[in-house]
Amino acid sequence: ILLKLADMLALEVVPESIEAYDISNFGSDNITGAMISVKDARFVKKNYRLYKIDGLSSPDDYFSMRNVVERRLKHTELNYPDLILLDGGKTHVAVIRDLLSENGIDIPVFGMVKDEYHKTRALVSDAEEISIAKEQSVFQFIYKIQEEVHRFAINSMSKAKSKSLKHS
Repeated sequence: ILLKLADMLALEVVPESIEAYDISNFGSDNITGAMISVKDARFVKKNYRLYKIDGLSSPDDYFSMRNVVERRLKHTELNYPDLILLDGGKTHVAVIRDLLSENGIDIPVFGMVKDEYHKTRALVSDAEEISIAKEQSVFQFIYKIQEEVHRFAINSMSKAKSKSLKHS
């Protein structure tokens, strides 16, 4: 799967280590960023991370994604991944590529694009969309990653929202 993925994305290195990011929120309260880790095509839950985004008067998905990835990159106890996947499109990818470039870090970044039914459709760079539908094993792999990072983000955000409702 990783070899096929590397070929489809024209990567120089087979991505043995992948990190995926998602942002979850209900309005401007409890904005939560999530990062999951995949090593050798297996989820590594001990490396999962959550990031609380404070200080926004309204949700800003691009700012939040940049904030989360920037904070993650400061923690060098986790090695940098071979590939970063974002729950988002071309603009998300452009924002994170700019961040990496500003910090002199060279990691391929792709967005995981969903269709109108909120299901994985393709991977996207800041320049092009790459269909993964024809390669079933890669499609299922990316789908699992996208669902896992979304689950992790929304569960954490929902718990924080429940706590704040109980205290108000």
